[in-house]
Amino acid sequence: MALRDARRRVKPMLLAMSCVVLGVAAIVASFSFRDNLQTSVSARAKSLLGADLVIQSREPFSTEAEDLLKSIGGEQSRQIGFSSMAFFPESGKSRLVEVRAIRGNFPYYGALETDPMSARQDFQSGANAFVDETVTLQFNAQIGDRLRIGEQEFRIAAKLLKIPGETLAFSLLNPRIYVPLDHFQQAQLIQKGSRVNYRVFFKLPPEVNPDEIAQRLGPELTRLHLESDTVSRRMATISRFTDNLSRYLQLAVFIAVLLAGVGVASAIHVYVKEKTASVAVLRCIGATPMETVYVYLAQAVLIALAGSMLGSVLGAGAQTLLPVVLKDFLPVDAVISYSIGGILAGIGIGLGTTLLFALIPIVSLRKISPLFALRASYESRARGRDPVLWAIYLFILVAVFAFALSTTRQWLHGLSFTAAILAAFGLLAFIARSVSMLLKKFMPYFLPFPWRQGLSSLHRPNNQTTAVMLSIGLGAFLLITLYSVRNMLVNQVAERGGRGDANMVLFDVQKDQRQDLAALLRSFKLDSHEEVPIVTMRLAAIKNRPVEEIRADTNSRIPRWALRREYRSTYRSFLAGTEKIIEGTWRGKVSADTEPIPISLEKGIAENLGVGLGDELEFELQGISLPTKVASIREVDWQRVQPNFFAVFPEGVLETAPQFYAVVTRTGSNEVSAELQRSVVERFPNVSIIDLTLVLNTLDSILGRVASAIRFVAMFTILTGVAVLISAVLSSRSQRLRESILMKTLGAPRQQIITAIVAEYLFLGAISCATAAMLATLATWGLSFYFLGTIASVSWTPIIVIGLIVTGATVLAGVIGCWGMFGRSTLEAVRLEA
Repeated sequence: MALRDARRRVKPMLLAMSCVVLGVAAIVASFSFRDNLQTSVSARAKSLLGADLVIQSREPFSTEAEDLLKSIGGEQSRQIGFSSMAFFPESGKSRLVEVRAIRGNFPYYGALETDPMSARQDFQSGANAFVDETVTLQFNAQIGDRLRIGEQEFRIAAKLLKIPGETLAFSLLNPRIYVPLDHFQQAQLIQKGSRVNYRVFFKLPPEVNPDEIAQRLGPELTRLHLESDTVSRRMATISRFTDNLSRYLQLAVFIAVLLAGVGVASAIHVYVKEKTASVAVLRCIGATPMETVYVYLAQAVLIALAGSMLGSVLGAGAQTLLPVVLKDFLPVDAVISYSIGGILAGIGIGLGTTLLFALIPIVSLRKISPLFALRASYESRARGRDPVLWAIYLFILVAVFAFALSTTRQWLHGLSFTAAILAAFGLLAFIARSVSMLLKKFMPYFLPFPWRQGLSSLHRPNNQTTAVMLSIGLGAFLLITLYSVRNMLVNQVAERGGRGDANMVLFDVQKDQRQDLAALLRSFKLDSHEEVPIVTMRLAAIKNRPVEEIRADTNSRIPRWALRREYRSTYRSFLAGTEKIIEGTWRGKVSADTEPIPISLEKGIAENLGVGLGDELEFELQGISLPTKVASIREVDWQRVQPNFFAVFPEGVLETAPQFYAVVTRTGSNEVSAELQRSVVERFPNVSIIDLTLVLNTLDSILGRVASAIRFVAMFTILTGVAVLISAVLSSRSQRLRESILMKTLGAPRQQIITAIVAEYLFLGAISCATAAMLATLATWGLSFYFLGTIASVSWTPIIVIGLIVTGATVLAGVIGCWGMFGRSTLEAVRLEA
């Protein structure tokens, strides 16, 4: 019966299938990409680290540490890494880079990808340099050009394309330059206070287990302030990143699946309405209510299965694009292969979602009375709530939560995602229903007839107001949120540079360089500058408990980075403009013999260390113990271009400690900034510079790449929304055809009919975009407050532009979908009514 009945008027079901195809394609692509990425990480595990074992230190290896390194054996390579200014004489420009001076055959697994690749053979034979490709593009540097680091010149031997285990996006923040350690003079660049990483890479015999060595030497490494890294640890770190990326993709494309479900429900709703007479006839000849439901449920199953199959094929092809779009954020090149698990997951999720949403209109068929076949004017209108329908809604909600929980693996995140989906869908549906009810009761009769006719279509039978608003609203919501967040971040950095804040920081300034540097700044007419002393220390104990003991405690919730990092602290008698005391009392000056020393901690680090007012911390400064007590907790604006600190000491205790300085100033133009950087690099090679202009350009470039990746992922949802929109327009075409032919029969000209159609979809698009803008504003505020830590600001440009584009596309789709009706005769309308 289902096959026979599907021979006629099956077009709405085919439209529903198009929504299923896109939704399933999105799921298959994301799941397959996840499986391929996990396989690639496992297959190239050693290339992620480039070695079997890495031992690193923040200070030069002591004699005792060198003896320990020799005892490990195997082939070794050395690397010294630090930040420095690189000067390009051909362009006369400079920028802050990470210099890595290397000796040996690292990487032992994988390769430094360079252009040309042959440059690796002669790299160690002279003063050569591999320069990050992003820097060569920025300064138009060519192979063979000169490069100056400090007072030493190198020849650019190759462009550095990729490093094992590091992403391309990282190079935008911290571009890398490799030079041979044997041809590198480090004395001028590495001064007291310079942040330097000393690494030794090991290639061990196959029978040696690096993890066992790291575990066996753990206590000794901790005592010597050394850290170890192995392939398995690096894999775990990268796996966490790839898992988070995969979960984001799965949650993002799942919205497309839910939107496809809305399209299915909308299309089948119209289809079921057209089949009401057939259902009544079946009831007259003895069919039970549930048998009639099974007939059309069987059709929905066939459509869902066919759509899922086609969607799996499309998704398997689309997965090849994801590694290309996300290549800047992937630590390895994903190997593309067809994932059976991903395909089955897509088919299962698509099939289940389609059937659940198809049941919403289909279950109403069980209430069709046989009387409808005898008297067409009879209409079965069930009053009250249908418990079966509400059970389906509840099951859909539970299914959404189950998917979110299985993806995020945390109850809170699963509930948050489900609540956000429910809020977005619920708000759009509520506004759609409210608009229909308001127009039905309060029609604006002052408008011309074509506009009133168009607005009346929003509440007439078979209207698709809810489906169209959901499809338009969700797509516009994603786009507006994306561009609003990007503009908010970029504009906030730009505003700081334009309102008189400091826009340049010079750090690693030594004590004997302060006067000469101040004179240089005055020569550029930069009299307004601030010198900030910086003292480097380590955390030795928390609440009288040694850090080594806490690191060995597997139940400790204190982050490892907070225990092993070097704390660069300062001392002063006043609060900076970026700081505000939120707890305790500020102590700006004490006597030299005060114990414990009252310090002020930043709010975030206090929470990470699990300490509050009155708790004691012990710092270690070159073997000297500094007992301290938390006297106050500060809130710090980390976005300002100036030195900010986790711990601030009062004046009177650190003045004689080994220290260096950061100098904060402001330049009036890009030209002055470039000239100042050139002069600083030439006279003070150890001094590094952070320039707000460079920060702004880097931020814009990173956000541009992130936006491109998010746009591609959002494309699945947007395309599904377009399919739902087209499905809704074409599904209600017969209703529009009947109305338009009758209007033409009554003498309405074509222009009037078109105006009515334009009015309907113009209003739909405008209301949908207004709702999307409201949701996007809330989402932008939530992201800025909870995740980005910035002040939320609304950018009206993307809202207006996206709103106009989406509204125009809605009107265009509506007009095109109804255009063919003008060639129909009046008799067709009569037959349709009959």
